[in-house]
Amino acid sequence: MKRIIALLGTLVLCLVVVPHAEAAETAKCTLSITPKDTEHDTTITVQCTPRAAGDRIDYVTVKGADWPDGDDTQKVCPAQSLLWTRVIDSQLLNEDLSGDEIYVEARLRTPDARLYYVKTNEVSGRWGVNVYVGEPDCGHLP
Repeated sequence: MKRIIALLGTLVLCLVVVPHAEAAETAKCTLSITPKDTEHDTTITVQCTPRAAGDRIDYVTVKGADWPDGDDTQKVCPAQSLLWTRVIDSQLLNEDLSGDEIYVEARLRTPDARLYYVKTNEVSGRWGVNVYVGEPDCGHLP
């Protein structure tokens, strides 16, 4: 009986000390959008906490949330770290005439080249004066 109690005590201690495996595998990315001092420039930032050390953002896809008819891809941009920030023309974020709901889907790459995707929070606002027509660039560093 003492062995069983000792074994159960050890098992409880292991459950308390060792974090749950899923918690270590959860990645999170946060989007922030900040108007600049000019009418057309806006700073867009994606900050990610990866599943594991060594994982990096590979690409970000800026998207407009359009319910109920599906989401619009505004732009796909390369990235190489866990923080992607650019100054862009605010027209890129103007995805809808009635108001804009922007989120980013970050593609992360592990050191052994496996990919996974993390969706950021959605940021609502009204950017630009027209829905973007043409091929926007990925902006420049702030």
